[in-house]
Amino acid sequence: MIEVEVKARVKEFGPIRKKLKQLNALKVKTERQEDTYFNAPYRDFAVTDEALRIRKIPENNDLKVFITYKGAKIDKSSKTRKEFEVGVEDAEITQNIFESLGFKPVETVIKDREIYYLQEFVITLDTVKKAGIFMEIEKDLDDGEDFEQSIHQIFDIFKKLGITEGFERKSYLELMGI
Repeated sequence: MIEVEVKARVKEFGPIRKKLKQLNALKVKTERQEDTYFNAPYRDFAVTDEALRIRKIPENNDLKVFITYKGAKIDKSSKTRKEFEVGVEDAEITQNIFESLGFKPVETVIKDREIYYLQEFVITLDTVKKAGIFMEIEKDLDDGEDFEQSIHQIFDIFKKLGITEGFERKSYLELMGI
């Protein structure tokens, strides 16, 4: 799968929320995400522009856990890249497996995220500890689908929401100085 994603640093969420409502975006939920990133024993993901993480999402009395791998970015204006994600049962066992294979935890990124749907796009408003506040718009495509049209659509949505600057291709880890 290809994830087409564009992220922008924003000053505040209030005006964005109002415009999302005007565009009939559907607020799905608010959640806290705790993403522990790992580096490989045989190459430096910071150099290769890859990411491997365990995401924990506490939800009521439950904990959802996902493993995600993101490949290197494949264009110059967005964070479009191959992405693979799978749900797992136990974060601690998964981390133990990773570490037993030589993967080293780098940092945990904690963010509070509001999630909206607008047609086939997912829009998130993120408050990221040690990094700031951001808005992301993304869309998933099958391998081989043309992603450039989706990038243009995403930038059009940003424009409709009044965001024309602050676009950021760095990861939250990079923005935190890691």
